[in-house]
Amino acid sequence: MTEKIVIEGNQKKSLNKLATLMGTLGFTKISYLKDTLTVERVMGFDLKGKPELDYRITFQPGGVLLEYEEQKNKKARLMKVLPIFLNVLQLAEEYYDIRPSSIYYEINEALGESLKLVGKDAIDLATELSETQAKYRSLTAKYDDLLKSSEENARILLECERKRDELNRKVERLVKYSDDIMKEMVYEWINLHGGKINILEFSKINRIAVTRVEETLNMLVREGYIKRRFD
Repeated sequence: MTEKIVIEGNQKKSLNKLATLMGTLGFTKISYLKDTLTVERVMGFDLKGKPELDYRITFQPGGVLLEYEEQKNKKARLMKVLPIFLNVLQLAEEYYDIRPSSIYYEINEALGESLKLVGKDAIDLATELSETQAKYRSLTAKYDDLLKSSEENARILLECERKRDELNRKVERLVKYSDDIMKEMVYEWINLHGGKINILEFSKINRIAVTRVEETLNMLVREGYIKRRFD
């Protein structure tokens, strides 16, 4: 399924130079027809040789359109493509009357949803996500000098994408343990330890908050998978 994000704005001038710039940044395909410029990247090809779309960005007279293929983890996928879209919008700033800040709402929504999915300590997680969001803003600020030196555009974009990937991996670690995964981990631990669990030991080995482990134990008791035993 293809997801879309549309940023409305007026095209201020010809996209000829922007098309040339995009041609240096390693996109799989670039097409420019009249007032519409399209760049896209594919993930690979299927058995019939048909390209599998990663994302496509179309610069139109009335704004900029992002299209990307949805994956199982919708929010993680959104977190991956949004920074790329933001970077490209920064490069196109002089051609439109919009700024990348207009899509901060989508970034905030994605981060907020990630927070809901995580069962770790709420305060620590909120702090880490806030820091990650701040790093994204700092990353976009580095693009202020891109248009001053076209020779630096490709290098800076690649560096920002590398940092983007690092931040994305960090967010993935934050959302790694869902309720179902936690229940499986705790249940298997109890089976392997003769029906017992040392919460502090389990928490330390797996780097999971004690409160999260206690919540999981309560869920297993409520759902009838285990029973409390008082020695």
